[in-house]
Amino acid sequence: MLICVVDKRALVTEVAYVTELAGTVVVYVDEQGEPYSTTTEAVTSMATIAPSTTVQPTSSTQVLSISEVSTPPASSEVPSFAFTSVKKQEVAPSSSAAYVAPSSTPQEPEPTTTPPPPAPTSETPSSSAAPSPSPSPSPSATPAYVNDASSALGMGVTYDPFTGSDGNTRCKTEDEFAADFAKMKDYQVVRLYGQGCDQIPLGIKAALKQGQKLMAGTYMSNNGNGEDLGDSIREWNSAIDTYAGGNWDVVTLFSVENERVNDHDMTASTVVDAINRARDQLRAAGYNGPVGAVETVPAMVNNPAICAASDVVMVNCHAFFDSNTAAEAAGNFVRSEIDRVSAACGGKRVVVTESGWPHQGNTNGQAVPSPDNQQRALDSIRASFQGGDMFLHNAFDSLWKSDSMATFNAERYWGVIQ
Repeated sequence: MLICVVDKRALVTEVAYVTELAGTVVVYVDEQGEPYSTTTEAVTSMATIAPSTTVQPTSSTQVLSISEVSTPPASSEVPSFAFTSVKKQEVAPSSSAAYVAPSSTPQEPEPTTTPPPPAPTSETPSSSAAPSPSPSPSPSATPAYVNDASSALGMGVTYDPFTGSDGNTRCKTEDEFAADFAKMKDYQVVRLYGQGCDQIPLGIKAALKQGQKLMAGTYMSNNGNGEDLGDSIREWNSAIDTYAGGNWDVVTLFSVENERVNDHDMTASTVVDAINRARDQLRAAGYNGPVGAVETVPAMVNNPAICAASDVVMVNCHAFFDSNTAAEAAGNFVRSEIDRVSAACGGKRVVVTESGWPHQGNTNGQAVPSPDNQQRALDSIRASFQGGDMFLHNAFDSLWKSDSMATFNAERYWGVIQ
């Protein structure tokens, strides 16, 4: 639709081109031929044509209509129009004139004079912005852990820093740490569970002396005996600076919790949040290895969000607690369970952070604890996990623990080194 409005007082011509199916467009002018209003009649398209605003008339008016409706010309020439008289009308005065060309399609917004500032990122700090409490880096700025075959761990073993029996528990000394790590020298990685008994600095010093790696952990819990994630990471960072010259290579894996979802102590969403916070803080400290959480097989399979948040999936899996599995079949059982976890977690790499067999306790169906059966089970597990990513549980007996029928009175007797 082509509309031409002539203001004789200023001799200004306004031309607007819009492709539209429309009926008669009427332009109202006064006796001097000055336009003051337009309307559209019998519109046949889906577009809505808004009437223009009015201009001040000075006397009685004459109405002219455009009898030709056309598409915009291909050239720059302005087509002529035939005007015919329609009627006279008195209108109220107004102070100004304006015309908005109708359109059948949405219009692109006009660009602003000053573009909005870019969203802040961790790579572009703002000196004028007030700092927020406990800022954490953007996930997009966090280096991604690369998971490939060369990342697989060797055979590892779990370790606790306590000693004693019958309720007389104490922390192991630095000399006892050193002696224990010397006995564990055949294991490439030693798993620690938390901060207690100065195990972080003592473990780092002992591992470096034996040329071993460590799996680090924070023992989070909502039951009142849990560790604070930030405090734990700060202690790891301080000990790495002090005893390893700031080199995090001694740490090969980091877990924020151990079976807390399985024990209904933490929710999956809380664990996912902890994983993300730990990763950000550890990356800032200089650790670039995998970060995740340790759960049982059922808890991990039933909570794939933990899989997704973890760089590698970490599970504890004990064939002894399956009453249909004998010692010599322990490796096959654990392997089948780990395959199930991997499938549920989209094929992500799985590290077994605990697996073993007790040498003393009560029988659980076909699972019989004894020194001979422990050896058979360990041989079977080693055969099924020759590529590593396996931690045998535990390095030594934990006589300081308490036993119950729920654990088949075997909780204290999982030590693989006698």
